Amino acid sequence: MSSLRNSRRKTDVIGECIDKLHEKRRAVREEGMDTLVAALEGFVPVDELDYRYFTVFDRCCASLRKGACREATLAYRAIGLLALTVVAATADGVDCSKDILEKALPVLEETLHAPSSGAATMVAALDCLAAVTLAGTRRPEDAAPSVEAVWGAIRRAQDETKPSPEVLAAAVRAFALLLTTVGDLTSYPCTFKEAIIPFHDLAELLECEHPAVRIAAGEALAVCAELSLTQHASPEDIQVIEMILSDLAADASSDQNLTEEQVEFFQQIADIMSQGGCPETEESVPSSYTSGRSVLRVSTWARLVQLNFLKRFLNKGFRKHLQDNLLFREQVDSSDAVDEADEQPSGKGRRRGGGREKRWSSAMRRDRDICWENKNGFSVYD
Repeated sequence: MSSLRNSRRKTDVIGECIDKLHEKRRAVREEGMDTLVAALEGFVPVDELDYRYFTVFDRCCASLRKGACREATLAYRAIGLLALTVVAATADGVDCSKDILEKALPVLEETLHAPSSGAATMVAALDCLAAVTLAGTRRPEDAAPSVEAVWGAIRRAQDETKPSPEVLAAAVRAFALLLTTVGDLTSYPCTFKEAIIPFHDLAELLECEHPAVRIAAGEALAVCAELSLTQHASPEDIQVIEMILSDLAADASSDQNLTEEQVEFFQQIADIMSQGGCPETEESVPSSYTSGRSVLRVSTWARLVQLNFLKRFLNKGFRKHLQDNLLFREQVDSSDAVDEADEQPSGKGRRRGGGREKRWSSAMRRDRDICWENKNGFSVYD
């Protein structure tokens, strides 16, 4: 038993990272943050984090206050990965990812408002904001402060003499992702709907000279159309948007230099604006439960935007999270396309979190179910 405890102590990567993040020397903290990010990318079971998720978050915030650009960039990445890892788990009765969202938002807003924040830090902060909001949103109004912060970043970037295309693209991508968390807004006041989606600004972003910004704006519009959010836009804004999309789809603008793939993309956006629909996408990934491969099937624009973000943000850890993270496994059992043999992998994944499920209150379980139904219904087939 003693040797077993010693073995566990030696492999407690999170504990070692926490120790290093308490160091005064920046080089040691950066080393600890590097290791933490790598561990979270590779997926850390929530039971191994437990109450320490708050300690990890607190040390990341400390690094943001006193660290240089690289340490701050890593800290924001770690916070985003942490939120996606704990998703709807609880610790001492606290909804972990929602707690991270509420505590991270003021820190993120401070960075996004600071003129001295470099492009790399701004991009990291925007990606972090998108990740923690995706993980921590339980109702549409939970996402409203994040949307407001993102649009503030977009407008400040546009007002700069030489706006950073990386920052602008990251902000618009974040906005497109945040839209997937709000649902159709049918039960919310018009003022909330109008404030959350400035269609006039989206039209301007479609004409941006940077391709990544145009693509992100197109994805945001596709989600708006799919969730019937375009009904809250003025007829004038819709007319302008459809005209711009038509030109992009026809490659009629000589100064855009669109690739064939981009032209096809904007044609799809033009189609959904007028007709609806989404091209079904499949992602083939290795299965940790069989000798074959699994298929992640996405059939809505909202899911496609989420998938694109998660693949980019999780980076090399995407496949590991796909296999083990409840963010992907939560609704596999309910799919009609999964037979009994296919249900077994999901059952294994869910049993791993059995102890945590007992700690969920009925209210938190209800909120979680609503949240997942609206924004996290990835279908994984073996």
